[in-house]
Amino acid sequence: MGEGGTSLRESGYKKPKRSSGILAIAHSIVYWYISYFTQEKTMKNVFDLRLVAILLTLLFFFGCASTGDMMQTQEILERTLTLENGLRMRYTIALPNSLALDKPVPLVLALHYGGTVTPFYGRGFLTLLVEPALKDLSAIIVAPDCPGQGWVDPISEKAVLEVLENIKSYYKVDPNKIVVTGFSTGGIGTWYFAQRHTQLFSAAIPISAVPESKTFPAIKGIPIYAIHSRGDEVFPIDKVRSFVEKQKSEGASIHFEELVGISHYETYRFVNPLKQAIPWLKNVWGD
Repeated sequence: MGEGGTSLRESGYKKPKRSSGILAIAHSIVYWYISYFTQEKTMKNVFDLRLVAILLTLLFFFGCASTGDMMQTQEILERTLTLENGLRMRYTIALPNSLALDKPVPLVLALHYGGTVTPFYGRGFLTLLVEPALKDLSAIIVAPDCPGQGWVDPISEKAVLEVLENIKSYYKVDPNKIVVTGFSTGGIGTWYFAQRHTQLFSAAIPISAVPESKTFPAIKGIPIYAIHSRGDEVFPIDKVRSFVEKQKSEGASIHFEELVGISHYETYRFVNPLKQAIPWLKNVWGD
């Protein structure tokens, strides 16, 4: 458990439970239909009709199951990519149920908070905050494990960019709808990636973070939606306000969303604030 608070362990999306009530109703309807419309019948006919009733019921049942499958949220997978330098890069990816080979979809890069990076550490951040908040975007969400000393480490930067290129080559991603977001240490990384890769990202959403460098360059060419709580114990709000105002004075486009009553360590409480960034993001995309 790192800065994200309580760790969520999930084995992937579970299918909705099939209702035995629906099954019973379906069987009754089919059997009533057969009984009503067959006044003269032999034993063989009865057997045949009951067999038809069972088959139709099963068809109805599995049809309902298929419909339930279509209502699934995003599929969450754990993957490992061997990079050009031989480094094995672990990442967690959430795929929207509406994913189609012929329709470009948005891509969200989610940079996890600090802590001891255990295998697929990014999954906790993805399932705790980013996927619940941004699932309505029907986007691919990728949460890599940080391989270096933080997200501003050149090792991490190069590895993340290679993962993104691999995903873009495998899935049909809309190049105009690639977003970076992150919390705490991941928020620092979000500011960093936004400043260095304005041609790659269409927007950035840093949460509960401010760059550590006092000479951080101005971010131009990419809109920012920054989220921060006045109750943050790690990054004081005054420091974040000063940084945002300085960036704005140098030409940066930043929407600054201040929250109240939320601790830095209550990551799960940032779900709704992040979700509220969706209309802003769609406006940036021209949707």
